[in-house]
Amino acid sequence: MKRAQSNPPKIRVSTSGAAGSPWNLAFAIIYTAVVLTVDTLAVHDVRTPIAWRMFSWHSVIGADLFKLAFWFIVPFVISLRRFDWGWFGVARWKRIDVAVLCALAGICALAVLAIPLFPSLRSTYGSLSHISASAKWSYAAHQMIWTFSWLAGWEFLHRCFLLRPLGSRWPRWGWLIVPLFEFAYHLQKPLIEAVGMAVFSAILTPWALRRQNVLLPFLAHLAIELELIAFLVLA
Repeated sequence: MKRAQSNPPKIRVSTSGAAGSPWNLAFAIIYTAVVLTVDTLAVHDVRTPIAWRMFSWHSVIGADLFKLAFWFIVPFVISLRRFDWGWFGVARWKRIDVAVLCALAGICALAVLAIPLFPSLRSTYGSLSHISASAKWSYAAHQMIWTFSWLAGWEFLHRCFLLRPLGSRWPRWGWLIVPLFEFAYHLQKPLIEAVGMAVFSAILTPWALRRQNVLLPFLAHLAIELELIAFLVLA
């Protein structure tokens, strides 16, 4: 991550319609906070003041339907009017972006390989050496379905739906709110993972804003998730 500069360059963001309005920004922040909070309460089976488990929706093949619906489908539908489709394509990529993407994938692979060095991570991502090969591959298939069901929504929610109004309203520092959201959500996991996610987000978020593209961070995030699955199955 680049060292902070005393006078950082302003990231240029093109606004579309009311993307930079205070109402759009307030709605994006509140919506993101609510759906992340509801998901956390459901995952931990909190029963006060209601049984939040009612929002834990999973298909028989392992997809997380709540995350798919409220992290991706709902915010995507909300964003459809005047949506800038360049956020999904490759036209805005530059040659250096591919190199950065490959470098991030390599760094993330090293981070995954370092899991056994940290007791908190080791207990969270335990070895599967005690199960059969067929069970491992069944686990891998289930994890990939689950990962794809939430990952697109995670990236769209944070680095498009939330980031666009933040970047429009506060072009220089608004993007910092995204890593804060991601750090707070990951506090339910080991602290070192939450910190790692914040650092990862601090790289991906301004990159997405500068290129106005969510595909780049999606692919970088996908790389580490697939590397983690491979590590758990093969280690």
